[in-house]
Amino acid sequence: MLENFINKLGLYIVNLVDSKFTEAYLDIKTSFINYYLWVTLGWYDVLARYRRSTLGPIWITLSMLVTIGTMGPLYGSLFQLNLGEFIPHLTLGMIFWMLISISLNEFCSAFIESQNYLKQVKMPLSVFVLRVLYRQFIIFCHNIAIYPIVIFVAGMQLNWNILWFFPAFFILLVNLYAMGMVISIFCTRYRDMTPVIASLMQLMFFVTPIIWSLEQLPENRRFLAAWNPFGILLDLVRQPLLGIMPTSYNWIVGITLAVVGLLIAFFVLAKTRRRVTYWL
Repeated sequence: MLENFINKLGLYIVNLVDSKFTEAYLDIKTSFINYYLWVTLGWYDVLARYRRSTLGPIWITLSMLVTIGTMGPLYGSLFQLNLGEFIPHLTLGMIFWMLISISLNEFCSAFIESQNYLKQVKMPLSVFVLRVLYRQFIIFCHNIAIYPIVIFVAGMQLNWNILWFFPAFFILLVNLYAMGMVISIFCTRYRDMTPVIASLMQLMFFVTPIIWSLEQLPENRRFLAAWNPFGILLDLVRQPLLGIMPTSYNWIVGITLAVVGLLIAFFVLAKTRRRVTYWL
């Protein structure tokens, strides 16, 4: 009798776990099949942000251009660096950091700002994570328009290493998606975490090689930046655009972070998917 009870309990647990993981899988799969949903929502988010504005989304590019034009000569002079090398380094660092930091900050409210949909219609949760990521991708496309201008002004010579940018950027997006899924669920459950994430990203801006480079650190302190996952992902996408092949260390860590992040995101989604709507 005890053996039958254990068998039934085991089957119940297996079915329960299986159903949760199946639902999480279908959630992600449905989101990618119905890609037009998050593409449309993300596009209209950008349009709404600049509605009735004369220059529209061009303000994104102008704002970044002014930031680079101000910070480049200032920090280059402070650190006594070659401006022809420092300004492209700073420009790409700022552009990619904006994509990373603003995405992570906005993931905090991905489900909260979409509660009107989630409370009324049964929709995959992944749609709203991808909505934020696509919205930031559009803004990134505006910012990256500065890159050819800076390369031309700095007189840099590019090479075929630039092609490594495309797989590197894909790895970055996968990492952001995985982090976005975990942060979105976590911040929906614990609302106090939103300012914590914002403060953490502000701190990471200063400890990540964006306005400074790894070579400026003493050798015995370089491990602090070398172990920074944001610094590794940043270098992975920045170096090809500077004509440098990313190191094997950057590739291995970037891919490992993506795989581990996806597994964690899938597990968290499977465990909490049914509760997210009740937390709103």
